[in-house]
Amino acid sequence: MNFYTIYPSEYIDRDFSFDLKGKQEIIVDYLKFDLSNQFLKNPRISLDFDNIFSDQLNEILETDFYYSSSGILLFSKRFFNEMKEILEDECDFYKCYVRNEEVDIYAMYIKRKNNLLDEGDFIKKDLVKDDFFIARDTDKPYIYVVSQKFLDAINKFKLKMNFLEY
Repeated sequence: MNFYTIYPSEYIDRDFSFDLKGKQEIIVDYLKFDLSNQFLKNPRISLDFDNIFSDQLNEILETDFYYSSSGILLFSKRFFNEMKEILEDECDFYKCYVRNEEVDIYAMYIKRKNNLLDEGDFIKKDLVKDDFFIARDTDKPYIYVVSQKFLDAINKFKLKMNFLEY
């Protein structure tokens, strides 16, 4: 079984990313590093972006996965609507705000953990191939993989994002 990481659609400028505003360490500690659940006391995610991309924002938002300078996983409403039930056992989603306005962007928290890495910090070739869509590493929770099953669902719903095989 092959494993992948997610990349934005080819239509998005590679220099574009959403940036966290405010108490970003609390958000990153929870969503990316799984260190603290302090974020859950006030689960608000505020995002911003560089003004040079203002003219491209509508085009960017027509895709389904967005870069975040902090490394948190951001998805479209379309992704959320199609995948939330499929991923309910493996992920939680949190609505985001851009420049203090509610938008159709959702941050993903990966609940499922697995020992993904070998001694050399590479994705294990003999990774347990149980039935999962997405998982994060137990020791290095900022490392995640998606399975072929995840890709198949993305293709089924014709969601706009790309993948890189590990």
